[in-house]
Amino acid sequence: MIIINSINISATINNMNIMQRKDDRFEAKITINGIRKSFYGNTKVEVKNKVKSYLQKINNGFKETKKIKLNDYVEYWLSNYKFGTIEGSSYTRLYSVYQHQIKPYIGNKYICDITSQDIDVFIKEFANPPLKSGKKPLALSGLKKIIQLLNPCFETAIKEKIIFNNPCSDIKLPTESYLIVKTKEQFSLTDKQLEQFKKEAVSKYKTIDEYKGRDFLVLIIMLNLGLRTGEVLALTWDDFNFKNNIVKINKTIQTKVALDSQCKKQSLALKNSTKTVAGERYLKLNENTLHYIQELKQYDIRNNINSDYFCCCKNNTRQCARNLQRSLDRLTRNIKSDEHITLHTLRHTFGSTLLRNGVGIEVVSKLLGHANITITYNKYIHVIKEQEAIAMNMVKVC
Repeated sequence: MIIINSINISATINNMNIMQRKDDRFEAKITINGIRKSFYGNTKVEVKNKVKSYLQKINNGFKETKKIKLNDYVEYWLSNYKFGTIEGSSYTRLYSVYQHQIKPYIGNKYICDITSQDIDVFIKEFANPPLKSGKKPLALSGLKKIIQLLNPCFETAIKEKIIFNNPCSDIKLPTESYLIVKTKEQFSLTDKQLEQFKKEAVSKYKTIDEYKGRDFLVLIIMLNLGLRTGEVLALTWDDFNFKNNIVKINKTIQTKVALDSQCKKQSLALKNSTKTVAGERYLKLNENTLHYIQELKQYDIRNNINSDYFCCCKNNTRQCARNLQRSLDRLTRNIKSDEHITLHTLRHTFGSTLLRNGVGIEVVSKLLGHANITITYNKYIHVIKEQEAIAMNMVKVC
């Protein structure tokens, strides 16, 4: 065993004792600052290269520390590098990935011992879990979320000189054919379902008084504007400019993590900005949308509703997403659909309808408030491919 204080790499490697183990692999041991380190390889050359790489990093400032479990480091990283720097809803999702996919399965491994092979096996077992593994199979999006957490976490560990290499850096996610849970295309309403939606909504808001029928009008307007749920909940009447027939989208309602980096306390909060910078936008109100907004105003007059909130409930307080979804469930109860119709379905239907009617993707992206066109393209790729096929069928060059 060689104890190293001031490192002379060439001398260390030349004087190093490399032993052959019973499993035919080769092993060398060195001790740095009282911490023993073993290096293994199928050949002596492989062992020497590993030791050389290690010693070079020691000379560059890397300090060998006590072993840290992945669980401990991820919790440290989340609390110190992510909490308070990203949106509450984003942090909650990130913490959930840690709790359900990472902590129970590889959390007890020492971070310095985790290899690319460990991560590769770990990911593949979530893509296609072995029997009795206890793992719930994930779609490609779920696998991406795991890597999106681990990759920057390992990068931070490298900067803090806790590990040498990022075991996620060369990981390739499985293809769709390997996955048990296939990626679902975003669902949007068909023309027939849209007709039923309108018929049901008009029928209900005209026959249900008090605040209960109000949601059905809000849902029609939401469908016509393509708003995010948080955006429609945050709307106030002073966001509307009826002189120029436009509505200003500049805030959202979101679930905000309050005071607790372990997500044990949550509350709804108004955020005075949208999800992205591009989300702040002005939307033109067409005649159809204006008609339903006027209907909503008349509904409020008839039922003595006087609220600053565009989407309100009893006692003129702001409506919540859960209740709005319940109203949508009532509205769509008689609409035949293989998929559950959600509030986001209305937004996706808005975008899909525009694309199918020939509106350019740049315009659709701006209307939806996406940060960039790539996001729009990825979310509506199935619609774009559908339109490309239609276009090719129309081509008759000769």
